[in-house]
Amino acid sequence: MALLVTAMELLDSSSDDDSVSGAVCSDCDDEYDDACILVACALVRDDANRVPGYESIIGRYHEYEFKRLFRLSRETFDSFSAKFKTSAFYPRAVQGRQQISAEKTCLIALVYLGSQISMYAIGDKFDVTESSVHVCVTRVVHFLHAISDEIICWPSSAEVTRIKNGFLAKSKGKGPRNTIGCIDGSHIGILTPSESTQSYFNRKKWPSIILQGICDDRNKLLNVFIGFPGSVHDARVLRESPFFARAIQECEDNYILGDSAYPLMPWLMTPFKDNGSSFPTWKKSFNKRHSQQRVLIENTFGLLKQRFRRLYLVDAKSVQQCCYIVMAACVLHNMCNDERDFLEELATLPQEEDVGNDESEGDFDCSLPGYSQSLREFIAKEQC
Repeated sequence: MALLVTAMELLDSSSDDDSVSGAVCSDCDDEYDDACILVACALVRDDANRVPGYESIIGRYHEYEFKRLFRLSRETFDSFSAKFKTSAFYPRAVQGRQQISAEKTCLIALVYLGSQISMYAIGDKFDVTESSVHVCVTRVVHFLHAISDEIICWPSSAEVTRIKNGFLAKSKGKGPRNTIGCIDGSHIGILTPSESTQSYFNRKKWPSIILQGICDDRNKLLNVFIGFPGSVHDARVLRESPFFARAIQECEDNYILGDSAYPLMPWLMTPFKDNGSSFPTWKKSFNKRHSQQRVLIENTFGLLKQRFRRLYLVDAKSVQQCCYIVMAACVLHNMCNDERDFLEELATLPQEEDVGNDESEGDFDCSLPGYSQSLREFIAKEQC
């Protein structure tokens, strides 16, 4: 640093001293040139992380290395990038302008979704500008959002039968026998919004939006609803979600499981409230089996966030952009699930940190409370 300061002083003195400018000796010229080189090197941006042609090196990665860096197997990536390449979200090449390939676009987006690395650093890695990274991420995220309805969807009748058997196996053959899904809310960290700021702060005092998810026995997402502020109760998020209006038709004679934050309904089974020493054994048994099945939604959120670590803090400028990014991660999660593409580092299923609500909202209008309570008691006494 001292050498750099000396060099700067030398340049200043040489440029300001007119009497010396006309008769500088050769030694002074050499000293002046050395100073110029030193200053120039200090002012040039450090490109230590930049790797020209980095995407060509990726082809030499082992499968494990590729998957660890980009969070997908090569097979899943090839299928995903091929779909993106033929979509309207990947523009045709413009004459005279070099186009970033569809594969490179997808790789850039995956690095963004799978890490907390800045767009600047990602651009440095792939030898593109920060603005190009933003364009690549936006194109891929919007593409994934566009196909979300075909990737995240309610199961068919045949799938429902398999799912019920799968959930029952999780509770060792005992417990609720018509479970077709588990519901919960997960908090996605965001930057503090400029509007309605306080409503986005959850009970842990950090800004978030809520991802409501329903999963099956294999951690596949069947339904998602994204975007409510972090301070909103899980039960209200459910009530405001599109799923709530069609839940009876979707579930038919089956039900989904939720924790005590949700109301008991014919299609939504919640645990019994433990009131201490007088809590009967048959209710304890139900709660145990209920928990063994319901924990899958916590596992699902854990898998989602650990694969796509951007969801720990989404740094987009608007809440709407955050919602698109979360949806993109959910779609990719299901793509991986369909391909049985699992991360070895997540062999032990992670659980979601509890940031939600413990008790149901008192003003929730519970339809058919008598029937719901009778159904839960029947399950507890006859199936647990």
